[in-house]
Amino acid sequence: MKLITVAVLLAVFCYGVESFRLQKRDAEPTAPPSAWGNIVTDTLWDYWGKGTALASGWIDDVKSWKVDEKVRTLYTESASAIETYTGILNDQLYHTWKQQ
Repeated sequence: MKLITVAVLLAVFCYGVESFRLQKRDAEPTAPPSAWGNIVTDTLWDYWGKGTALASGWIDDVKSWKVDEKVRTLYTESASAIETYTGILNDQLYHTWKQQ
């Protein structure tokens, strides 16, 4: 369950980072007319760029872990176990209600 939660959170985070990249590429920020505003804006964009680069590095690291394959394997194993136990429960209920 933890692995699925991490995978979903990473997917949402990746989507956010990728969409920010596209937005940044489409429209560069416009600076306010004052010099103080330029300094603050430039500083904030610098921090945001560093954070985005760091997040992109983390995303590349996680992609190299092959999490998607682990999630698929976990899903198939869980689905087969659930199918087995559902079949057993179905048989027990059938024989309980259809006693001869």
